[in-house]
Amino acid sequence: MKLRQFILFAGAICASATLSGAATAEPVAPTAPAEPQAAAATTQCQMRPLSEWTPFQIVFFPGVPSATENSNVFGIKTGQPASGGIGRVFGLEASWIFSGTAHIKGIQACWVHCQNDTFDGIQSSFVSCLNFKEFRGLQATLVYCQAGDFMGAQGSLVSIAGNWTGLQSALAVSVTGDGTGFQAAGVNVVNGKFTGVQCGLYSQVEESNGLQLGLVNVSKKKGFQFGAINYIADAWIPVLPIFNFSF
Repeated sequence: MKLRQFILFAGAICASATLSGAATAEPVAPTAPAEPQAAAATTQCQMRPLSEWTPFQIVFFPGVPSATENSNVFGIKTGQPASGGIGRVFGLEASWIFSGTAHIKGIQACWVHCQNDTFDGIQSSFVSCLNFKEFRGLQATLVYCQAGDFMGAQGSLVSIAGNWTGLQSALAVSVTGDGTGFQAAGVNVVNGKFTGVQCGLYSQVEESNGLQLGLVNVSKKKGFQFGAINYIADAWIPVLPIFNFSF
């Protein structure tokens, strides 16, 4: 009996010591990646100073050759068949399939698709044109245009912009945030404040400080409307044929 009690007592002490050690053990920190590799990756993603530039550049694919990824071109950059990168072009970027240098001042053209982050000038292709941040100039294509903050003229089958000033036109649909200027399409949508003239089969704004002309005109707040059906949510009579207004 005494032997059995001694074995149980010894087992209890061992278990207590094991649990105490597990509770105080600290987790092993993961190994951090090597600093030189991280620094090298950051360096590759930086644009070169403007003092480093070339007047002419041939690109086979974005980043091929690698020197074209973050280059500055004062002249012509051409993709055979595609160009791109985070660099800058002051002049012309023209490619067969894809033109996608991030910052352009001049002309960007392609048979299929163009895109950039900031743009000043003329952007054109047969299929689609994209701008992700700021656009100043003319954006035109046959199928689809999209821009960030936009100032200028935009035209396509479908035209989309962030905050827009100027002319926005489309055969099918035009969509924008705040808008100032002239908007014309089969369907016009302004998801914010609008100042100017809207013309289309169906036109819709959140708040209008301008004129809507079309078959069906819709405004949630204020506006002047001429069309078959005119709806202004805060007007004295919300729905009227021919003409409606609210200050």
